[in-house]
Amino acid sequence: MISVSDAWKDIQQRFLLPETFIEIDCAITEEGVQEAATGSAMYEEVFSNVESILDNDKNIARYATNELNLWALDGTRIILPDDEAEYADAGYVSNIESTGSVTLSFPEIRESAVAGVTISWSEEYGECPSVFTVAAKNRGVIVAETTITNNTTPTSVVSLKLENYDSITVTVHSWFLPNRRARIEKFSIGHVLTLTKADILSFSHEQYGDLLSGELPKYSIEFTLDNSDGRWNPNNPTGMEQYLSERQKLTVRYGLDNNGTIEWIKAGTFYLSEWDAPSNGIEARFVARDVLEYLMGTDTSKSANMSSTQYGNLSHIVTWAASTLLPPGASVVVDSSLSTTAGREYKGDGTYAEMVQKCANAACCILRYDRDGVLYVEPLNMTLTDYRITQALSYSHPEIKLSKHLKEVEVDYGGEMPYSLIVSKDGEQQTVTNDYIYTSSAAEKVANWVGGILKSRKTISGEFRADPRLDLYDIVTVESKYGAMTPVVITSIKYTFNGAFRGTYTGRVLEATS
Repeated sequence: MISVSDAWKDIQQRFLLPETFIEIDCAITEEGVQEAATGSAMYEEVFSNVESILDNDKNIARYATNELNLWALDGTRIILPDDEAEYADAGYVSNIESTGSVTLSFPEIRESAVAGVTISWSEEYGECPSVFTVAAKNRGVIVAETTITNNTTPTSVVSLKLENYDSITVTVHSWFLPNRRARIEKFSIGHVLTLTKADILSFSHEQYGDLLSGELPKYSIEFTLDNSDGRWNPNNPTGMEQYLSERQKLTVRYGLDNNGTIEWIKAGTFYLSEWDAPSNGIEARFVARDVLEYLMGTDTSKSANMSSTQYGNLSHIVTWAASTLLPPGASVVVDSSLSTTAGREYKGDGTYAEMVQKCANAACCILRYDRDGVLYVEPLNMTLTDYRITQALSYSHPEIKLSKHLKEVEVDYGGEMPYSLIVSKDGEQQTVTNDYIYTSSAAEKVANWVGGILKSRKTISGEFRADPRLDLYDIVTVESKYGAMTPVVITSIKYTFNGAFRGTYTGRVLEATS
């Protein structure tokens, strides 16, 4: 569960909520193009760092410089260190005598079309150029060029079809204020669109998981945008649809009016999976999913080159797959228990995602994808949170279903005989088939883990006015029709947004929590 302020929690208990918000940042670009670029500059100041403008997550140093209104006497600026090794990141900064020029170069020609560039000039200082040019070149020959005049915004989204190019040059001709250095804080190849609730016609956010890692978890968002102007129409030669590609990165955040200021929380990091914009429709539909999309392929040639010693434990298997296939910025965190759990060699049977899933199951772990885009393989956190789904916040009484009694857990792990654990005298048998479970002792551990989870026969579901800080696998308390508070581990949660958040959930009732 994501952390929020006490004020956020208090506001969520009110009968009437203040205004809520949603934002989707969408980078419409070619996969890998940002990482392939290297920067160079002309007329660069000594404390400038042009390479850093490609890093969109950095913080900008606010130095006091010999420019109009940029003195340190009011304490809002920092003094430039004498030692160059101590310079903080200031992005690109030109010298005072020039207006500045930056070039991004690529080791090979980029053939895929990109919609243009997004330049953050100087949001820290609230400044920008009034006139600048963006030119794409192929071996020194201009293939696309545009000059922007009368610019007044610190962030410029420049529309220019970039195709078959190996460099992009930005030249500043005139800065917004005289006697000031030209600055670029961030540079994105492509368009970085910020979609707000004014742009979004419908939105849903869904999380689904399996406490036994018998299935892969699913984290996804689906939203629709107004397409009445044909912006996303595939037949529009000047539209944006031509620049869309699978696995473009989207980041989402949710906001709440907290006494006149918006408190934001992360909603998640997703990758564009599918989209649909009917020619005769007025809406465009988009679906984005979690990082497991990158692990859906198979490649036996890569696994064949890995020795069995490198697959000596489950941790090696997971980290190898993640380091090989995950996109830039994504990562995986593996619990230490996997380092001491033996695993069989991967033989190309199934996808990499299934391979990671088998590792989680063999180590008695869940697969969890957090809001920062990190994939975790870890045991379930049994801590009871402070989140309560009360009758006052529910649209209906929670529904409870009972499963049949569990009689036996059988673990087929590739040994001579499956391991069998008798749980009760009668009921159903639960079978676990996993060839990554290496020994009979490991099979016994898995059987006890499965039996411990399934001994609770109750699952609960309901619909409520959602506080969107709730995540998959959180343990919450749910108030029944009769006022009893029950601890529940969330196994699926879906948010819909139509000016406010509405949620549906399913969870397994726990017999005891710590």
